[in-house]
Amino acid sequence: MGNSFAALSICAVALFLNLGLSATAKAQTIENKDVFVLADQLADEVELIRAVMGRPYDDSPRLPVSQALQYEVYFQAQTLFRKANQLAREIAAAPRRRAAPAPERDIEPADVYGLIEGALEQVMLVKNELGIEEQVQSQERQASISATGIFLIIIDINRQLNLLTSEAIRPADVYEEVSFAIVYAAALLANRGIENLLPEVPFENYKRPADVYGLLLECIEIVSEFAPKVGGEVLGVSSRRNVPDDIEPGHVYDIARILAADLAHLASVLDVEEVYPGLGSAPKHVFPSHVFQRASVLQSQLLMLDDAL
Repeated sequence: MGNSFAALSICAVALFLNLGLSATAKAQTIENKDVFVLADQLADEVELIRAVMGRPYDDSPRLPVSQALQYEVYFQAQTLFRKANQLAREIAAAPRRRAAPAPERDIEPADVYGLIEGALEQVMLVKNELGIEEQVQSQERQASISATGIFLIIIDINRQLNLLTSEAIRPADVYEEVSFAIVYAAALLANRGIENLLPEVPFENYKRPADVYGLLLECIEIVSEFAPKVGGEVLGVSSRRNVPDDIEPGHVYDIARILAADLAHLASVLDVEEVYPGLGSAPKHVFPSHVFQRASVLQSQLLMLDDAL
């Protein structure tokens, strides 16, 4: 796959701050345990802010994931920075910050560390603006930790930030992420000589975020089954867990982002050509039923791709 498509795969998912690692981070080897310690510190700082703001605590169940990879952690860390910057803009009048595309090489723990470090800086702006003097004590960690552990704590912080910002994740944001995944799936289908890149799926009323959440979990399970056939690895998510009724668009966004990241990764592994199917514009008012229809298109694509491998 050409560099232009690789750049699109990252940039289309989100725009983020051009971060460099601090001098300290650059001067030493960053391991997953160091990333976890920094993320844990960030979580504690966010909790101090939540207490002052009087916002609810996010106690939603964790994603049933396993074997997260560094690039998947990186994508979630990008989302973390974006949400931290949003909170800083709302509370501390901080400037909008954007991140550079992911490095065109294998993602390393130091890359994730840099993003979390940037998110922490944004959160500290909020803390100072609110006059919070209580200090968080960073705890050293001796034991190693997997990328999955870091992935989960980042997801936890992202969900809590959803409850602190005034601009919550909307169905339209999920719709966009699923659309990105459809583009990558179309490129993978074209690579297999399949012409029907956008299967037609009827619109269904009365769909809730929980319905979309469950369908996207099924999509991730399909991807995890066929990824090894093309020499790729992706995060494992169980679709057999009960989906709570109080699922919000922010929870669905987490799943959609995983899908977009994984399909972009597989497109890169296979070096596929650029394909831009005519998706059309999003509805003026996007509701969960619209997102469900788009997710159903993605599911049909993935089933076709699985049959072709």
